[in-house]
Amino acid sequence: MATRFIFTPESAQFPATNFPQLLKVNDRMVLAFDAGTDENAYWVFVAPQGLTGTITVLVHYIMASATSGALYFQGALEAVTPGDAVDLDATTSFDTANSGNGNVPGTAGYEQAISITMTNADSIAAGDVVRLRLNRDADNASDTATGDAYVLAVEFRDAA
Repeated sequence: MATRFIFTPESAQFPATNFPQLLKVNDRMVLAFDAGTDENAYWVFVAPQGLTGTITVLVHYIMASATSGALYFQGALEAVTPGDAVDLDATTSFDTANSGNGNVPGTAGYEQAISITMTNADSIAAGDVVRLRLNRDADNASDTATGDAYVLAVEFRDAA
């Protein structure tokens, strides 16, 4: 059976600086990722039994105003097994970020999804406390869209 989590804007956690704004757009909660600053959001979960195969993260979004260009998102996983020698109150241990990009829909407000294949998955295993970090890499040459990208939801799934 496939593992699937849907993360909403309301369940996101944020770093001390450079995080997307939580907004309501037409009665929908969104995370507004800026076009000029790299911003991060996190979601936390416990990896379930049966998590197998390649993990994919789908970023569902609309654009605030842009009707052309492309977006570049990065996803990174931090999987901590009970008993690991990781001082969680002093450091992070994210694996190398994976990336995905896609073209902006021709009409602002139309939903689109960017797929990120998580080839760097920090040896995630059942029972691990996991953090998923999502970053709009706004200063990457592949991110050419202007204005905010409004993230509606983030889907985490395995290949099972």
